[in-house]
Amino acid sequence: MNRARGGARKLVQAVPVPAGNANKYFSYSEAWVRIKKARGSGFYLEAVTLEESIIADRLVSFLVCIGEIQAESRVEKCSFGQLIQLWTKRVPQSIPVRYFPDLRFAVEEWRKHRNQVVHGMVKSVPGAQHCDVLDFLKEAEFVAFQGEALARAVSDWVRKAKKESIKARQDSVAASA
Repeated sequence: MNRARGGARKLVQAVPVPAGNANKYFSYSEAWVRIKKARGSGFYLEAVTLEESIIADRLVSFLVCIGEIQAESRVEKCSFGQLIQLWTKRVPQSIPVRYFPDLRFAVEEWRKHRNQVVHGMVKSVPGAQHCDVLDFLKEAEFVAFQGEALARAVSDWVRKAKKESIKARQDSVAASA
């Protein structure tokens, strides 16, 4: 009927598809859902792994935006530690954000705890006293909790930093024109 009146009918989508990289949006949505479910069910290692993935992805996005690494380079070959080092090189000053006096330092410290949690459940020096599993799970729970806060903080910071970087580039081009 709408066509008879001259107007094209607009399709309504059950799930709104965001502009830009929709696949990235949906993968992030799924990651956050899984983090919540994993933490709620006591699967802290899954939460920690997804949180690291989000933080690493956001750092790659920032580092590509500012030209520290090339978009077509094999960024999956960069370790989490290497990404943090590149970030620190390009942003040497502290980054105070809500809950963390220095976001860079907090992410680096979290990376160390993440390594202990991911590799520490059964790995130990032969003959050494192994830590109690309940203590390990408490530590894993804390690392997952902190990782969620850091993933959100890094995502927010990268969003702002990229906008500032793009604006500075545009202003520079406009000034030189």
